[in-house]
Amino acid sequence: MAIHIERGNIVEVARGPRKRRMVPGSALLDGLAVVWTHWRESFRMNRDFSDIHGTFTQEYPDEQPKLPEAYRNMPILLYDDASGHELCTSCFQCARICPPQVIHMTQAKDPVTGKPVPAVAEFIIEYDACMSCGFCAEVCPFDAIKMDHNFELSTVDHPGLTVHKQELLRPISYYQRIAPTFWAEAEAGAMKKLQGNVKRRPDVIGLAPQLTEMLAARRRELAEQAAAAPPAPAAPAAAPAGEARKLTPEEKAAKLAAIKAKNAGAKGEAPPAAATPPATEGMSPAEAKAAKLAAIRAKNATKETAPAPPAAAAAPSTEGMSPAEAKAAKLAAIRAKNAAKNAAEGSAPPAETAAPTAEAAAPAAETAPLDAKAAKLAAIRAKNAAKKAAEGGGEG
Repeated sequence: MAIHIERGNIVEVARGPRKRRMVPGSALLDGLAVVWTHWRESFRMNRDFSDIHGTFTQEYPDEQPKLPEAYRNMPILLYDDASGHELCTSCFQCARICPPQVIHMTQAKDPVTGKPVPAVAEFIIEYDACMSCGFCAEVCPFDAIKMDHNFELSTVDHPGLTVHKQELLRPISYYQRIAPTFWAEAEAGAMKKLQGNVKRRPDVIGLAPQLTEMLAARRRELAEQAAAAPPAPAAPAAAPAGEARKLTPEEKAAKLAAIKAKNAGAKGEAPPAAATPPATEGMSPAEAKAAKLAAIRAKNATKETAPAPPAAAAAPSTEGMSPAEAKAAKLAAIRAKNAAKNAAEGSAPPAETAAPTAEAAAPAAETAPLDAKAAKLAAIRAKNAAKKAAEGGGEG
């Protein structure tokens, strides 16, 4: 079965007004009429979008365009107008996030200690490769890097598009003028962090380099503070904290003598001769003073740790003894005390009298029961002390 397709009649569509009969030169006149209409309408004021006429060109560069606050062109660095300190702390966050890797920086260091401080020593941005993405401004935790509104950067000097820190720095008031709302939101946190970082910046580190007058005033202030400070001791006897000073041979000898004297005192022995103050010939005044001080301390330590005289000086305990045993123990203790005193004074009793006395005390102690052990021990010590005293008197 054949398919029948109905075909309609041809309809002629008239476009535009009915064409008049072509007159030589009429097309030229039509073109001139369009030009005349546009030229005349260009003098009318465009009050709103419903009544638009003429052109929309701006008298640039006499009239600068008003850019929105979020407009971004190239990154800049900020510093505080009042103190002159830069907000940047060289945390390297912007350099890490930069997609084309055009940000380069070095951290400042304390000239005295060599330790890093929260300030930037050099900051470089390659403007010719920057893509104006604004990631660096968004990630900066200190609000130190912002996007500028300046777009007039055309130049024939290609190396000049590698911009250093001094050319990047702008005062906070500059950014506040081009983006007042954005800075009002970030001002409180940025200034609080800046004050904390300024306390850790010594000398003039962190100050904007173009502020020459402020740098000079800061240096004068530091010089006055150094002049007013009391002078440090020329030769301190003790080494500074955190720094070990190497001892001289004389100081080592004095220290060793003090240790030996202290050990001898703890053991109950007489202090060695080395405990006396060492000779200070050939030493500097500071070394001689240190050696004498060590000897004095050793002597005092010996006195404090010197043991008491022999046990005879202390009366033995008489608990659990009979009256006779207690009396014998007390008598032995008294005689031992007297013998020790005579030996110390150099007037020891003759051996003939000392020995029998001690020997007479011994039988009484020997006959005592086991409870009189303390009395027997005191008698033996008294006998030994008398014997030593006798030997010392014979030698004299």
